[in-house]
Amino acid sequence: MKRSYALETLSWEHHNGLVLSFRLERGLQLGVEINELKKYLLHVWQSALRFHFQVEENYLFIEACKEELQDDFNRMCSEHQEFYSIIKSLKYCEDEKKIDQLINNFYQKIKDHIRFEEREFFPKVEKALSKIDARQLGQKLHDLHEPVDLSWPVEFWKQKDGKKP
Repeated sequence: MKRSYALETLSWEHHNGLVLSFRLERGLQLGVEINELKKYLLHVWQSALRFHFQVEENYLFIEACKEELQDDFNRMCSEHQEFYSIIKSLKYCEDEKKIDQLINNFYQKIKDHIRFEEREFFPKVEKALSKIDARQLGQKLHDLHEPVDLSWPVEFWKQKDGKKP
């Protein structure tokens, strides 16, 4: 789906979220050591996702004041809070079964969350934006955007099993 200039950086970042989801799912399927997956998720959260959520909440808030966007904006923020909660639990968790559950929950929810934003919320935002507002929002988001490095010392998602090469 072609995204407008106003929201294209957020869509680029959503691609990174889907890559993260795939890698976590693949790591779980391969039986990668659960603490390796935990470290990777926390790294990507800290280096990219947390800021992405803050940008969405802060810069889409003004548009969400339009009545037709309020419910979707509130849903987005509510789902963001679920991710904050999962990450907070994950940070301090040492029980491997619980870590596995949290990572499973995270990778499934992030896919659904991105689909909601891309297929439902963003098209409504684009429709509600005037050309001037779209240009201004796009410029702000482009100024804030920095490419994300999703690399990791061990590319566990490429392995044939969960063992290090």
